[in-house]
Order: sequence, then structure tokens, then C-alpha cells
Amino acid sequence: MSSNFYSASTSVAQEFNVEEYRHWSPLSQAYTSADVLQQYLRAGWQLAESVTVETFTLGAGRRVSVYHFTLSKDGRELRLPVVSSPFALRVIMDRSLKVIRLNAESGSH
Repeated sequence: MSSNFYSASTSVAQEFNVEEYRHWSPLSQAYTSADVLQQYLRAGWQLAESVTVETFTLGAGRRVSVYHFTLSKDGRELRLPVVSSPFALRVIMDRSLKVIRLNAESGSH
């Protein structure tokens, strides 16, 4: 983790339209939705060239993937874990991000 790692907090709300702001904190939520990724991109945050993905197997064989995006702006860095969605997948495809697969344990999260 870089020394400039940026943790999402209420102070970041100043960068966004307050009426559309969706708060996310790694201290209280293990992952977030693509809505939060979209608001950071609209606020001018830049994506790293790669994204990591963990796939978890839940009950009844159901699988869930979480994409770990790294964003940066003005010397700050933010790691944003996003549950797979059509928007997240489109961002990866449209920006030709390199996907790095991580191993995940069954039943985690």
C-alpha cells in the first residue's frame, strides 16, 4: 500500500454532487457497487491499467466476483472493491484494463 493511499471518507463528498453522492468506507463495507466507481470516474479520478478480480463461491454453487479497482487523483490513491455488474465489466472492456485473477476461498464474504 502506497504512503499516499487514500481512504474514502465524508471529506471526499466535497468532490461530488451532494445530491448524487453515495458514501462508501472500507472500514464499514467490504465492497461497494458500481455506482460508487461511476461517481469517482465522473469526478475525474483515473483508473490504473489493471484490475484484480476475486471470485467467491457461495451457497448452492452461486458465484460472485469482486473487482478491485485502483483509482488516483492529485497524488491520492484509492482501492475500490466493486461487485461485478454490467457497468464494471463495461469499464474494464472499454478501457482495455488488464484483469489479474486472485484466488479466493469458498464461502468468503
